[in-house]
Amino acid sequence: MSEVITLTGISEYGRHGVYPQEKQNKQKFIVDLILEVNRISDSDRIETTVDYAGLSNEIREVVASTEFDLIESLAAAIAAHCLQNQLIHKVTVVVHKPEAAKSLGITDVSVSVTKSKQ
Repeated sequence: MSEVITLTGISEYGRHGVYPQEKQNKQKFIVDLILEVNRISDSDRIETTVDYAGLSNEIREVVASTEFDLIESLAAAIAAHCLQNQLIHKVTVVVHKPEAAKSLGITDVSVSVTKSKQ
């Protein structure tokens, strides 16, 4: 059985960006995930699907513990992490960088990456 789980607004501070000050000063990043999941069964048990509370915490850790120049690379790293879960067969990751948007006088700067298992 294939299902879609959407997680919106996973927020964490990290050091991602091209400019030196972006590596020195943590910035807020917001991550949205669209997960295509193959459930083990249609039972009403957490073991049959993705534990999205645990996955949210794992994504926060990826944002906080890595450093990339490009948010495209951060999004790819998050996607790769999600695909390590045996139940997730496809993921779309959207990484928002609110401070970059604010500095440009616009509403949002984000990148979207979609990856699937082969």
